Amino acid sequence: MRDVVVIGGGHNGVVCGAYLAAGGLDVEVIEANDRPGGCIWTETLDSGHRLELGAVDLSMVDEVAADLELERHGLRLLGRDTLVGAAFGGRSPLLFQSDLDATLAGMPDLSLADRDAYRQFSVLAGRALTAFDALPGVPPFAEVIRLAESLSVGVDLGRLLISSTESVLARRIDDVHLSSAIAMYGAHGQLPPWLPGTGLFSMLLPGSHGGSAYRVAGGTEVFIDAIVAALTTAGGSVRTGSFVTGIERSGDRCIVRLADGESIETARVVSSLDVKRTTAMLADAPDGLVASAAAVRSGALNVGELKIDLALSAPAAITGGDADAALWLLQEQPDSLRTAFGEIVSGVLPTTPAMMWAAPSVLDPTSAPPGGGTVWMSAFVPARLRGREWDTDVEEEVTDNILEGFARITGIDVRPQIVDRRVVGPTGWEQRIGSPGGHPNHIDLTLDQLFGWRPPGVNGYRTDLPWLYLTGAGTFPGGGVSGTPGRNAAQAVLADLGSRPKRVGRWRREVKGLWDAFGLYRSMRRRA
Repeated sequence: MRDVVVIGGGHNGVVCGAYLAAGGLDVEVIEANDRPGGCIWTETLDSGHRLELGAVDLSMVDEVAADLELERHGLRLLGRDTLVGAAFGGRSPLLFQSDLDATLAGMPDLSLADRDAYRQFSVLAGRALTAFDALPGVPPFAEVIRLAESLSVGVDLGRLLISSTESVLARRIDDVHLSSAIAMYGAHGQLPPWLPGTGLFSMLLPGSHGGSAYRVAGGTEVFIDAIVAALTTAGGSVRTGSFVTGIERSGDRCIVRLADGESIETARVVSSLDVKRTTAMLADAPDGLVASAAAVRSGALNVGELKIDLALSAPAAITGGDADAALWLLQEQPDSLRTAFGEIVSGVLPTTPAMMWAAPSVLDPTSAPPGGGTVWMSAFVPARLRGREWDTDVEEEVTDNILEGFARITGIDVRPQIVDRRVVGPTGWEQRIGSPGGHPNHIDLTLDQLFGWRPPGVNGYRTDLPWLYLTGAGTFPGGGVSGTPGRNAAQAVLADLGSRPKRVGRWRREVKGLWDAFGLYRSMRRRA
């Protein structure tokens, strides 16, 4: 009998398994696809181009990488100075560097008032986000509001959190291009910037200065390979191509049933699937979990994603310089994203281009043959189309429109350089990760499903069943590629077993959060 079975081999599932195995437990991770990884999905073509069909950037992985010694297992992170670029048709691009001073120095068209406003907002956002991160465990929203109110000297942080991104920025920034870039970065979570409760996301780009964003040498899948190696080295295992159909409790053990008729006995289960799918697998789900599954919402705003990966016969570039390594936010007009979200909610394909662009081959030349390049692109689209169904023809039509829009925004037409391309629409994402509409966050990142409400009724990754835990993007703090939900869920399991899990850097982060909170208070007092 296993000590723990982890259902779902996305990056949080394998991270959780690796932590548990390092804690001395007999762990098996079960993954339905033929390889673990979930939203991390790499394909190498016969041409030698390596495409990132899923995620391309990793963030906040330093602690997980250190804890699991992933460098020893082949992980090499590639950092960059320019974190984000933003381009609009017919205007000089905006470059957001890790260094705040360098960022402002590179934006000569900004007014002095906007420079000062952005600097102040960056300081506020950086310290506020660190202070929120320092809250112990999975904080209830009431606790987050209490902290916000205690820091609200000269600015009402509580009001900021429940406002829309657009209203937060309208009170601070006059330059429409700068505001639009900040809003688009915050919309990573697939929420429109005009939606109330997205104010927290307005702080993500201004609060990123001083931080890092990473890509992986050899392709993002190397990150998964390194975690799997850490897991197996510690005595755990991963089973792929296996679909879990049910979970039963028999005496002091759980029985995890697979589609091929096999079953696995285990003492505990950690599910990295969303609470709806997990609850549906239970033979006798308790009322609390049933209520939690009924309460959550996924895809309520009809936002899906279309991914385009290009293999090019020439180097991939927007500026021809170091900034080509950044994640780029591209809009034809400053209101393109706002307009697109309005159309998406109603099931209509966007009429004005808004997309994200990255070139993995800039930081890692091994992702393309000599003289070539690779491009990663993503655009928001309706998860469900009005009057049409997603199929290959629709995906190709939308892809052609996006590439045409890219040419209009940047003045660069990559279509003659395309050797091959891969397109994954909402249907393909749903097949890959199992979430309805291919939702990578499992449940929406609306304010009523954040912090201690992610998901509602689940206490620190623990459910009403003492042997069942949740992890993954549907738990706190949410999506992205950081491994944080996987690590935190494993620590909950180990703590319940009386273990003292290794927490490299945790005390440093808490002390830094308290210090930054105090610094935030002092800085706002000086401006009051």
